[in-house]
This record gives sequence, structure tokens and C-alpha cells, in this order.
Amino acid sequence: MNSDIELLINRIEQKKLKVRVSLDRPVYKQPEDSILYRSCRILLILGMINLEKGLSKELIACIDFILRNTGYQSKFILEYFKNNKELLNKLNSWKKQKNIENDFYLIQYKSVPWDLRFNDMFLFLSIRGFIDTKKTSNSTKIIILEKGMNISEALRSIFEEETNFLNLFNGKIKEKDTKKIITEVIPNTYWRENEKLIC
Repeated sequence: MNSDIELLINRIEQKKLKVRVSLDRPVYKQPEDSILYRSCRILLILGMINLEKGLSKELIACIDFILRNTGYQSKFILEYFKNNKELLNKLNSWKKQKNIENDFYLIQYKSVPWDLRFNDMFLFLSIRGFIDTKKTSNSTKIIILEKGMNISEALRSIFEEETNFLNLFNGKIKEKDTKKIITEVIPNTYWRENEKLIC
């Protein structure tokens, strides 16, 4: 009696096709490529920052960018709190991550580090009743719902380093300052560093 695999091979050969087995290494999927993983981080952000008013899509993209690119977090903190006398206290309370990777291929975004997958993530969270949108006169804000807040709170123990970073801002991040640091200051700083590496 033929096994299922032999039956399949026989049928393929009857159609005059050849069976080919690929021994290439399997493709590893990075957590960053998973919509579920990134959606969880967005819920974490929404549950910790600007709760009353919600966040614009652009601000979510900027915060997500700085959480993903840990090598730029210290520069972000220095720039964001540069006029704040409590800067040293903020830096002391921040536990710098051990595994820092700098992306030396950093590009300067024309507006914000928007990724088309954000639309998929917002849809993923919205249809599950975790987030909603609120229109204001100037823009649309994403707000976290009670169901999403419960999950966001549970995620803090999973995303410990991200939670530690977000705690520095005491629940509020200024959109204008954040956009400027992400789209101008960080790219300009690291481009200059990259030029030194090349020379």
C-alpha cells in the first residue's frame, strides 16, 4: 500500500512534472515582520502615552521607530529633555538596553517613518475592539479602548525595555518635538557619523 507521499509523487509524475526538494535554509521571520508582534507594541504605546487625547498615526509611527531602533534612544532622550533640568534624573532612571544595534543605513524620512503595514495593524486592532479613531478639527487620533487597555497593561511585563523607555515621559509626549527629532535631528547626527566611518 502506497503512503500518502508516494501517492502524491505518483500523481505529480503522471502529469509529467518533476518532484523537487529544496534543501535551502528556511526563511527566518523576524518578530518585526509579524503584524501581531508590532500590533502588541502599538497597544503598549497607546496604553502608556497621551491617554486622554489619543495619538496621531504619525506620532505612533515615530514612537514605534524609536522603540525599534534602540541605538537612537539615548540621542532621542538627550534632545527631547535638553531644556529640562530633570534630564540627569531621567537618564539615571532609564535602564539602557544591553543589546543595542545601530542602523548605519538610516534614511531621512520626508515626513515620518510611516510603514504601510501600520494600516494593517490598525485594522487588526480595530476589528478586535482594542482601538478606535477619534476625529478632531486638525487630525484623526487613535485611542485605546478598555479591552485594549487590559491587554496593554499585561504587555508591560513582556515589553519591559520598551515600557522602561516610555515611562520616562510620564504619559505625555509632544508630537512636534518628537517628529523633529525623528525626521531631522537623528538622521542628520548619524549621517555625519556614517561619513566619518566611510572616510
